[in-house]
Amino acid sequence: MNPGAAALIPRMDHRTIHRDPHAYSAHPHLAVTANGNWLLVFTQSRRRAGVLHPPQDPLYCNMMMRSADEGRSWSAPSVVPDFGWQGVECAGLTPLRSGVVLLNQWRFEWHTLAHAKAHLAPGTYTQPEDLMSAAAMAAELRDWAPEKATLAERYPWVRGGGETWVHRSVDGGATFTASTRIDTAPFSGGYGMRGGIEVGSEVMLPLCDVPNYAAVFTVRSGDGGHSWSEPSLVAAGDGHAFEEPAPILLRNGRIVMLLRDNISGVLHAVMSEDGGLAWSVPSSTGIQDYPADMVELEDGRIACVAGRRREPFGIALYVSKDSGNSWNPSHPLAIRSGLPTRDLGYPSLALRADGSLFVVYYAQGIEGITGIHASVLSADAAGWRQEGVARGES
Repeated sequence: MNPGAAALIPRMDHRTIHRDPHAYSAHPHLAVTANGNWLLVFTQSRRRAGVLHPPQDPLYCNMMMRSADEGRSWSAPSVVPDFGWQGVECAGLTPLRSGVVLLNQWRFEWHTLAHAKAHLAPGTYTQPEDLMSAAAMAAELRDWAPEKATLAERYPWVRGGGETWVHRSVDGGATFTASTRIDTAPFSGGYGMRGGIEVGSEVMLPLCDVPNYAAVFTVRSGDGGHSWSEPSLVAAGDGHAFEEPAPILLRNGRIVMLLRDNISGVLHAVMSEDGGLAWSVPSSTGIQDYPADMVELEDGRIACVAGRRREPFGIALYVSKDSGNSWNPSHPLAIRSGLPTRDLGYPSLALRADGSLFVVYYAQGIEGITGIHASVLSADAAGWRQEGVARGES
């Protein structure tokens, strides 16, 4: 333990939320609705000998699970928004004060390789050799080493452009009955996996420019998600490749947003004091784990969880005591450690009524099946009110 850290002795309970021996389940996002119910959305495709993530696999869909008891029990997963929405990126959830729930998706355009060669103009799609290349997979799977000569035979499909959609539910996320396409021009597309926030009478939804994954922008809705504004740039620049924004609206009115940077591998932060109209210049948090999710604790501190994709592989928790101005990158708390591979993470979290933190993430189990797991962090009554965070082991 770091000599300056508090003597916080965490008690953790690890459990499996969902596993399917025939499927690859990953990339969860957890959200709490206006009536206190919990919604968990994640991606799912068929289980393959070699892992493919949403930008490479046309079979991905988004699945939803629901809990009425703060994650102690869950419904069986079901497809959202409905069948027919395949080939999608990770999804984000935005529960509104009105009870409406928004689900945002980026849906890629997919074609068979034979169709593309016969009917599409060259340069309008990405071929298997590029789609599955080591360079394209590096951000997620550094050990990807396919035989290039057989890629087209093993993965006979191509990827075109795509569209950003927001689906609207008026029954707490049970069904989604209205869908709106968002025009993201001049950006190449709009992908976000942590939903948006309500700022006054508007919804602000941060997205990144899929498939470039290099710039973050926002769109806004003043009518509960029926229509959306033109995009407004938040963060971009040479030497950075920002994506997967994670926003939080603090009780003091500040918006903090953490951004994954695929060049530095370090989380960056931007802040807004005016409801997301103007943003600070991105600054490094020093946190080398990604992507992130955040929740504000009762004492005003921010708890941030992120996936540790360097040994020892696991899930880490960081804390800011000053509204996101600084973090504790050198002294995280290990929510989960000793996971078998770097294909893990996308942790998301919620605060239970008893003050414990419920952290959900994806990881490979001992059977080699990738599924959705959770860890419940329960500290002593004074633990979360102490200054600093101690190291924890699981």
